[in-house]
Amino acid sequence: MASSDAGTSSGSEYQVFLSFRGPDTRIGFTDVLFHSLTDVGICVFRDDEELRVGERIDGSLLRAMDNSQIYIPIFSRTYASSQWCLRELAQIVANTLKSKGNKEILPIFFDVEPDDVKLKTPLYRDAILNLESEKKLSNEQVNVWREALMEVDAIKGWEVKKYTGHGKLIKLIVEEVLKKLKTKHRLVTEHLVGIDEQVLAVSNLLDIDSVGTRLIKIYGMGGIGKTTLAKVVFNQLSFHFGKYCCFLEDVRANSSKTDGLVDLQKRLLSEIGHPRSINEMDSGMKSIQQVLCNKRVFIVLDDVDNKEQVEKLVGNSALLSGSRILITTRNKDVLQTNGPKYRILEYGVEVMTIDHALELFSRHAFNRDFPSGDYKDLSKEIVFTTGRLPLALEVIGSFLYHKPQEIWQETLDKLSKAPHEDVFGKLKISYDALSFEQQQIFLDIACFFIGKDKTNAMYMWNDCDFLPNTGVAVLISMSLVKIVENNKFWMHDQLRDLGRRIVYLENRMNLKGQSRIWNQKEAFDATRTNEISKKVQALNLHVSARSSQDVVVQSKEIGRFKHLRFLKLSGLTFVGDTVNHLAKVSWISLRSIHKWTNMYLKKVVVLELSTVEFLDDSRLQDLIKMASQLKVLSLEECGNLTRTPDFSGCLNLERLTFRSCFKLRVIGSSIGKLKCLIDLKIEHCPSLEHLLEEIGDLVKLQYFFVEDTKVNKLPDSIWKLKSLHEVCFRGRWIKYSGNLWGLPSASGQLEKLEVLKISNCDLKDLPSTIGNLHSLRILDLSFTHVSEIPKTISMLTRLQRIKLQYCFEIQELPTLPTSLTHLFVSSSSLRVVPDLSNLTNLVELHLLNCENVGDKPCTGGLWWIGRLSKLTFLSVGLEKVSIPWGTASLPLLKHLDIYRLDKQNFQPFSFSTQRLGLDNFNSAASLSPGLRDLTILFLGDSRMQEFQLDGLQLPQLKELRVHNWALLERLRLSRMRKLREVTVSWCPKLVEIQLSWVFESLEALLIDDCVSLERLVYETANESISCEGKLIFPSRVLNKLRALTLRKCFKILNIQVVGMSESWESIKLWTCCCLQSLGGLSNIKNLKSLDIFNCNSLRVVEGVDELEFLGQLKVYYCRSLERLIDVSTTKLPSDCSICIDNCKKLRGVRNPFSGPVMNLGLPSDAISIRNPDSPPPTQPPSPPTTTVAVGPTTTVAERKGSSSGCGEEGRKKRAWKCVCFQ
Repeated sequence: MASSDAGTSSGSEYQVFLSFRGPDTRIGFTDVLFHSLTDVGICVFRDDEELRVGERIDGSLLRAMDNSQIYIPIFSRTYASSQWCLRELAQIVANTLKSKGNKEILPIFFDVEPDDVKLKTPLYRDAILNLESEKKLSNEQVNVWREALMEVDAIKGWEVKKYTGHGKLIKLIVEEVLKKLKTKHRLVTEHLVGIDEQVLAVSNLLDIDSVGTRLIKIYGMGGIGKTTLAKVVFNQLSFHFGKYCCFLEDVRANSSKTDGLVDLQKRLLSEIGHPRSINEMDSGMKSIQQVLCNKRVFIVLDDVDNKEQVEKLVGNSALLSGSRILITTRNKDVLQTNGPKYRILEYGVEVMTIDHALELFSRHAFNRDFPSGDYKDLSKEIVFTTGRLPLALEVIGSFLYHKPQEIWQETLDKLSKAPHEDVFGKLKISYDALSFEQQQIFLDIACFFIGKDKTNAMYMWNDCDFLPNTGVAVLISMSLVKIVENNKFWMHDQLRDLGRRIVYLENRMNLKGQSRIWNQKEAFDATRTNEISKKVQALNLHVSARSSQDVVVQSKEIGRFKHLRFLKLSGLTFVGDTVNHLAKVSWISLRSIHKWTNMYLKKVVVLELSTVEFLDDSRLQDLIKMASQLKVLSLEECGNLTRTPDFSGCLNLERLTFRSCFKLRVIGSSIGKLKCLIDLKIEHCPSLEHLLEEIGDLVKLQYFFVEDTKVNKLPDSIWKLKSLHEVCFRGRWIKYSGNLWGLPSASGQLEKLEVLKISNCDLKDLPSTIGNLHSLRILDLSFTHVSEIPKTISMLTRLQRIKLQYCFEIQELPTLPTSLTHLFVSSSSLRVVPDLSNLTNLVELHLLNCENVGDKPCTGGLWWIGRLSKLTFLSVGLEKVSIPWGTASLPLLKHLDIYRLDKQNFQPFSFSTQRLGLDNFNSAASLSPGLRDLTILFLGDSRMQEFQLDGLQLPQLKELRVHNWALLERLRLSRMRKLREVTVSWCPKLVEIQLSWVFESLEALLIDDCVSLERLVYETANESISCEGKLIFPSRVLNKLRALTLRKCFKILNIQVVGMSESWESIKLWTCCCLQSLGGLSNIKNLKSLDIFNCNSLRVVEGVDELEFLGQLKVYYCRSLERLIDVSTTKLPSDCSICIDNCKKLRGVRNPFSGPVMNLGLPSDAISIRNPDSPPPTQPPSPPTTTVAVGPTTTVAERKGSSSGCGEEGRKKRAWKCVCFQ
């Protein structure tokens, strides 16, 4: 069977394919090359022909070859003696020739000459003749091999003998591969003109082949092309630095946001392969320094405007020689002097030449490289007057596209009045061309709405008669704004700055003379003056949480802004009567407001209230009783609302949202008066139990969402709302009421309905009229009592997704529509295996008959499975049903779960399955070489006493989960080089886990409910480490371990970390009742979280005071613990969150205590001992989830208890016995 190895990275499945003769190079050269490529993040397929059998290239190997962009054949002395290698090479050449230049071959001549490969010597020529004779091969087949060898030899490659040692050669190969793959390239505009000389100049300054550290500063005015230049240089040189390169965009803008620099620090560390949890800038800088001091890096900081940004992002310590930092800035003086860290060199960006500028302008104005004849002279003059700035050329060119000459001449006249260096003046030409209404929209976006959903803004602009649909379309066509993912606004930073500068220039001296105020300090200052303002239209005043209780804003202070239309307040107290103070406001957004006395909303169109705890029913009623123009009302986390208000005063409402209003119990009948409502959302309101029939009066309703409430039944009246496009009704794990209900026949009249999701409720029946929902795309009826799916469902030709998870009463399925791409079915009553042979478009199938003790298994079979050739995800659990395995029938399958099937005919797989789940697993032999692409493996319900898994069997395995092995005593894992996560749960007799060899990738270890576990045993080439009753974690063996969780390991007495490690982030020890000591924490100083619960014998925890980056420490019910923290000498961060309770013998700290470290030393009457919102538990917390994940979307639940019973208890027990696919 296939034997292969693969490194992983983001992007395509494989990027590089290695072809080699195993006995010649596998252990030495090829192995080093493979790991050198994977270490820089390249996804490599390493084929080993020695372990292959068969005559055809198919399955995972064929896909790896087809997906790869680069092929590296390693020609060695016996390469041509292998029929497989030659066949593989022929396929490589064929793929390359038909790729039209998109694939490349990079040959390596290991211990042969190019002439050998060219068949000019006997070495390969005789080898092929011998194969032809021995294997009785046809001339045609052998000639294909000869042609392939000749084709490859014509390509320039590397001759190993010409290099002194393999290290230098492999470095060159890795750099060449990175260069060709463009793995970290930044996107640059397609209209790139006249940049080559600038790129060469900056590259020479960087001089990446020289020693020492350099910082190159690219400076110039805004819009001149600094960022584009930096991107091109980065794209050309980044491959020299492997994965240790990073491009951080918009540093200036991102730094101005709350925790903006911290977010940039996190991104930097993540991109160079060292992700860290960072809470504040100084710790982030310290982490960056620790990483950069021994890594040769290439970092670009785009748009820097002060020295601090550079220091916080690259540290203030010396960098490793060879490192390069490149910054772009408008401020030439941002870094002036060379320091001990690096040499600073400068490059000033010059404006484009006339020819290049004309070409760039023409691409936008004429959609070609040169202007048309009638416009040639005008074009040249406009290009000259723009100052030849790229952004100005793009914006103005886009503006003039398809415009008559009169507009061109007017534009030229305006440009002529602005100085050449005035980018603002050039860009403002397009702004000035906008109508008044379009200008207001542009300025609003620039000041407030970049990155925000456009919906509510459109309501406000419409209320102001700004014609927003036309206006936004014009802004998009003129390249002034874009709509990106999730319906959000995006704007170039130069255009953002243009908009904000226009506002600033409205009145430089007086904030109240400006139309918009978005800066926190300026907004606060503006409210404190007594001057009346008729200019301010929009105000955003946000006060940080630390000072919120001290900030009071009077309504009369806001009322001085006579023409205010947008008001956003956050984190303050708002007092006073607003009857005469908010007369023209269209949009009010209040978040974490502690108090207000009265508010007048007669003109308000959008009202958002979030985390306003003092808002109760009467205050909300007072708010909206006169809100006749209100179109959008959003209430989120308003914890004291118990019922909806009387909506009689706001009958024009179109969008209504209640989210996380935990006390909301009643939806009043007046909601039926909202004849204009199109969107109603009620989410996470757990006290709500009923919906009134009046909801059926919402004649224009299109989107109806009710999720996570106690409502069990939708009112019948909603099914007459023919405007509905989407209905989502999801309950909670509510008590079974016995009041089963069905969808009425009228629901079949909803011809516009596209999405119907009804789950976690007592729905029982579906009408046959469901077949009339011709627009339906998604149907989800999970966790309901539906027992029969109408046959008419086959009429839904647009239906793509059906989910029937935990529908325990479904016995069989009808013929389903061929349009389906996703099908999820799990039932404990399924009696007949459905015939799904017609569903040839399926890409994901979950089919499960949840185990029901004593019941008969399904009849029928899965004979049709091979017809579903598009499947990528297959999960089947059918009692004693056999499954036919065709080796090539499911070529795209990546995820396979097999539960309770008849495994008598269980055969190895040749498809490239990456995730596999099996139950009743009894032999490691089932894990054949055909599973060498496997990355996730779940094994459950085995009766084996010992189990050994070797990395040679599953070389790509990253996650292993072993669950509910009742007899397992010893688990041995060896040579698992890529294993990242191990979960062992519910193995009551497990005594020992053996880890052989260095586990260089293991990041997470979870051991749950293994009550007999006594030791971990580490076996390396030189030693064996173990100690009964003591868990030892040697850093040299587990050098990437990040998270450790132990629960209910009753025989563990001691835990010790040995050796320094930077990777550890989390330790959780729960209910290890015999645990006496935890030591060696000083060796893992980067630990972020330590959680110890219910370890009553624990007396000693060593090294807590040394944890300089700890963010959270929880210690509950450790009644023998005597010492934990020395307040006088601790190195714990001052803001580290500490929670201690029920530790009766603990000295030196208060018990109980909840708060930051900085408060540990305060007298008890000076602080709040316990946060009343999060009291310590009075019983053990929820254990680590006992469901075992097979993959991101799959969980396998515990099997326990009887399946008998009815009502809610029986329902839950059946659920526990079921394999659930989310």
